[in-house]
Formats: sequence, structure tokens, C-alpha cells
Amino acid sequence: MRYANIKAIVFDFWGVFATFNAPVKKTIGIKGSVTDYPEYYDLINQHNLGQISEDEFLKATSKVFNVSLSSGHRYLFDAGHLNHDLIEIVKKLKNKYKIGLITNTGKEYMDEFLYKPGLDKLFDCLVISCLEGLRKPDPKIYMLVAERLHIKPKEILYLDDHPDRISPAAVLGMNVLLYEGEKTNKILEELL
Repeated sequence: MRYANIKAIVFDFWGVFATFNAPVKKTIGIKGSVTDYPEYYDLINQHNLGQISEDEFLKATSKVFNVSLSSGHRYLFDAGHLNHDLIEIVKKLKNKYKIGLITNTGKEYMDEFLYKPGLDKLFDCLVISCLEGLRKPDPKIYMLVAERLHIKPKEILYLDDHPDRISPAAVLGMNVLLYEGEKTNKILEELL
């Protein structure tokens, strides 16, 4: 069986458990990757690291793009943005494996999308960038989850929807799998 020696499955959140479709991106007219907009990308990183609040992020983004952003541009919970198929699979996987989460995000988004709908209960370990002051692809954030789950990196299967964010996990010895929706869900079901 593939992944026979794993004891834990660790997931990314955005692009895996939930679609990230913040209204601010539409308002400011982001096309393509946010990395194409260095000032905006820097603000995202500051928010993800917990250095600025969502209100501060919106205010600074307003200045960068010369638009008016307000609390109405907050990204609020919508059950339609959740990956319900994966959530059901993880509920079953939890009976056999430790389940972890590593995510780059701001506190307000985790409050809205992880805690408010109760998804935090799916996980034995949460490693959230804004609370740790670290973000992927920093190898330290991947090691935190292994330490907190009390297992070796080689005993972890890590899933993310960004290839550049699974590479550091692989270098540390974790088993990695690019999350590709239904195709990946079928692989996870084989682990049940």
C-alpha cells in the first residue's frame, strides 16, 4: 500500500479545504498571481504573519491600489466555499491517523473559516502562520507540526495545492501529495 508507514496526514487549508475568493481581489482587479504585485504580496505576507490586522491590511491595500476598501470587503464565511467531500473523508481518516493543518493565513480568516464552522475539531494539531510568525515555505513551520504531533517527518503525508509549498516538506523527509481535488480525494479514500 502506498504511504504504508504514515501516522499523520497534514493538510493546507486554502485551496484544499476552502476556496479562497476574497472580495478584495476582485475590487482591486488582481489578474494572475498575487506575486505579480509586490507591494500587495508584501501586505498579504504581513497579514499572514500576524504583523497587521485585516483592517490594517485593507487600509494599506486601499493606498497601494488607490481604491476605497472597507469592512465590507472582509472575507466572510460561506459554506459554499468549503470542500465538503474532503471534510467527510478527513472525518473518517481521523479514526486511523493523526490529522494536522499548516496554513498561511490571517487570524480573521481562521476565525471565520476554521473556528466559526467548527472545522478546527477535525485536527489534532493546528499550525497557523499568523499565530506562529512563520509561513510556508519556511521549513520551520513544517517541523512545528511534526514536533507537535510527536512523530518523525517521514511518518507524515503532507498535502497542499501549491507545488512550491510541498517541496520543503519533501526535503524534510515528509511524504507529499499535490492536492488536485477529486483525484486526490480518491487517493485519500484508499488510506481508509
